[in-house]
Amino acid sequence: MQTKQNQALTMHPLFFDAIYRTAYMEKKDGKVALKYKDDICGVRLEDNKDVTFTMRAPSAETVEVAGVGGSMGRDRIRLERDEEGNFSKTVSGIAPGFHYHFWYVDGVQVTNPVAPVAYGCFGATNFFEVPREGEDFWFLKDVPHGDVQVRTYVSSVNEHVKKCYVYTPPSYGSAPEKKYPVLYVQHGVGEDETGWIWNGKLNFILDNLIAEGKCKEMIVVMCSGYAFLKDEDPVFYPGDFGREITENVIPFIESNYRTAKGRSNRAMAGLSLGSAQATQFVARFQHLFAHLGVFSGMRDGETEQILSQHEKYPMETVFMTGGIGEQGLAERQKVYTDRFQALGVAGGQRSYPGYHEWHVWRASLKDFAELIFQGEDRGDQGEADFTYEECTLTKEQLDRQTFAEHILMFDPIYKGLIRAVDEKGRPAGKYKDEHCGAEVTDVAGGKARFWIRAQGAKTVEVDIWGMGCFAMEKAEEDWWSCEVTGIEKGFHYYGIKVNGVDVLDSNAPVGYGGFRAINYLEMPEEDFEEYRIRQTPHGTVHLNYYPSKETGRTKLCYVYTPASYEKEPERRYPVLYLQHGGGENEAGWVWQGKLANLADNLIAAGEMEEMIVVMNTGYAFPENGAYHPSMSAFTEELVSSGIPYIDNTYRTIADKAHRAMAGLSMGGMQTQKCVYAHPELFEWAGIFSGGLIIQNEEVDYSHILLDPEEFAKRFKLLFVACGTEESSFESTKKNEETVLAAGVPIVPFEGYGYHDWTFWRHCANDFLRRLFKA
Repeated sequence: MQTKQNQALTMHPLFFDAIYRTAYMEKKDGKVALKYKDDICGVRLEDNKDVTFTMRAPSAETVEVAGVGGSMGRDRIRLERDEEGNFSKTVSGIAPGFHYHFWYVDGVQVTNPVAPVAYGCFGATNFFEVPREGEDFWFLKDVPHGDVQVRTYVSSVNEHVKKCYVYTPPSYGSAPEKKYPVLYVQHGVGEDETGWIWNGKLNFILDNLIAEGKCKEMIVVMCSGYAFLKDEDPVFYPGDFGREITENVIPFIESNYRTAKGRSNRAMAGLSLGSAQATQFVARFQHLFAHLGVFSGMRDGETEQILSQHEKYPMETVFMTGGIGEQGLAERQKVYTDRFQALGVAGGQRSYPGYHEWHVWRASLKDFAELIFQGEDRGDQGEADFTYEECTLTKEQLDRQTFAEHILMFDPIYKGLIRAVDEKGRPAGKYKDEHCGAEVTDVAGGKARFWIRAQGAKTVEVDIWGMGCFAMEKAEEDWWSCEVTGIEKGFHYYGIKVNGVDVLDSNAPVGYGGFRAINYLEMPEEDFEEYRIRQTPHGTVHLNYYPSKETGRTKLCYVYTPASYEKEPERRYPVLYLQHGGGENEAGWVWQGKLANLADNLIAAGEMEEMIVVMNTGYAFPENGAYHPSMSAFTEELVSSGIPYIDNTYRTIADKAHRAMAGLSMGGMQTQKCVYAHPELFEWAGIFSGGLIIQNEEVDYSHILLDPEEFAKRFKLLFVACGTEESSFESTKKNEETVLAAGVPIVPFEGYGYHDWTFWRHCANDFLRRLFKA
């Protein structure tokens, strides 16, 4: 069901190249085989720009969808039911742009788990894209791609661990002497640090502009603009994020990247709330910034302050923008941009088709990026060095953040916005606390309380995978709630059913599992510290894009590099290729598996060799040509496209003695298929819950697994793990015993565990300690 449309139109944080397929068991000639079939796509853009909305809701009477305002409007569109209980409708005439939208089941507002999801409106919110004819500046193109890095720093303002996304241009890794200017760009209210990458497509915009020679190469930093203090009741500005930028973010960036010094080499921009923060920061710290971008906002007092200090701190660029539909904004902005231009400042005011929405802000970013850092490279400007120093956080705070982090928001806030304006008509909203969807109330008793807002619902249930469904009851205001006891330690996926329909809780941690967006809960394992966030040197998680020879599509892989990677530029590293299971994808090991936390802590303790870890999506369905019915063509793709890309991009030790592959479930099966077929590539392998195959109707590995001499030629380690509660435990155990009895030294790993992330984290913890050691 994958479309041929540009992948920028379908990507979302939970799945870069969504497959909209699901696995099923096929019985044929008395045999059972795992295969894939097309599944529902919640929102599909048709070739003629119509949009088809679909939701599986057999128990519902009505399903509707509506925009949140702006270019799509708020009118509800009623979908039509088919005989199988799927509600669907194809709609013409939706305006081009990025569209957040809500779904309504029997009138109850919900989030569709099989439609694209991003972080917006203070939670997981569905969206779709309709491209404007002839506009492709934000598309994924065949140009050199910059590196998107997820970095970790500590805020001294609210004493939280924070993540920022950092874009480095394509030349950054190959030009070790070059220094780059930096753009700091902020999100809007209700959004977070993920917005400019996943909603704004910032990295693709910069890639394309740089390739076309239309903008200077630059580093771009995207942070979460929330710095709430305990018991604080802020108006509009969420805490003193300006102090966090200057005391923590800029020092962190300038201590870890090759940045050009001086205010001429530093820009600040933002959208909506972020535009107000950007204006405030530049006014407050004029010695740091000479370029300002204001997208869909206007702050009169701070702008006057910048103008009043122009002689001492001359601005080089002031650029203000908005949507044509944002009434009165262009006129207010132009009053100021005319004054700046009269002083010789580049920029001006521009308006774009749309309202207060992402397609306006993308165009704003593109035009701003073309304006800033122009002219001759000025190099360093005599500015003093910034020093980054972390304050020490409590173990309790680090644990809280470990159990709360997820792909849509690393340091979640559970807030709503009370919209208001001040006496001058400026935004002056206040923030109200909301419930987290799942709150652990008693670790010893395995108790957790679940919450969801479901105004008007008849029934609401929480479905904890492996435990069953639990009825929720009406609680305060529009909230439903229940407490569940006896939840075992570890990681638990759970779903929500509203009037019997599967939905996603927008206010709880979310991942991709079971071929859909799914919520999850962490019940702390008190005796397992290695996967928790600790203040050790942190590695970097990279988002890298490369073409697949098998499918002709672009792949996204997540790559972990240890903390030493940037600090020791001559050093080369071994590589582990680590795969997810069926129903999950490339993001799983980072966010559900906590791979980066594990690696950081084990390396800091001297219990793991420093290595690069590559996490790829295990689905590769060629449009033409055969592929394995349950494992796709991924093993061929990894060899033909994935490994060459990594060896050409990173400082790897590119030989089999320094290359490993491992995976869980389907990833464990793919590992076996790949490492046995390519002894020239791998000497280390790990099979987590993927069974141990000696011989079956499809393959025969007995000449390796039952021959000690042949095994010794191929492997330094074959690690085989299976949980004692898994259905495949007995067969795996029997095959392990057969192989060991033949004198082949595989390393079994077992323990009390199900087919879940709790067990796979323990597998990784043991396996990583063994890799690449003599």
